Amino acid sequence: MQTPDLGEPPSLPLACDLGLQDGQARLLRWQALHHYAAPTVELHDGELEVRYQPMLGAYEELAALANAEQQCCSFVKWSVAEVAGRPVLRAIAPPTAPEAVEPIAALFKATRSSSKLPP
Repeated sequence: MQTPDLGEPPSLPLACDLGLQDGQARLLRWQALHHYAAPTVELHDGELEVRYQPMLGAYEELAALANAEQQCCSFVKWSVAEVAGRPVLRAIAPPTAPEAVEPIAALFKATRSSSKLPP
């Protein structure tokens, strides 16, 4: 697993239907959450998993961001759960197009692995 450094806000995935201003604002929210809750990131067979530290408000912000992403980037399934006390984001590509999650994974600087994530 690696901890991403989002650095400068990257460009949006091509399939995202947010406008430029909305997209940049959303990316800045993701960046702030990353700096605050120091996640680890994994990408396995069409599933992106981002595990955040259990910081105050991190779960709520993650859930709000995932809900917003589901609206504009519905080509993958977004979910948030608490696992062992940590907020966890999963973005899952459809089985017929596992590569669909890769532009999102690139924003999180995830590296590809061929093994399946645990449930």
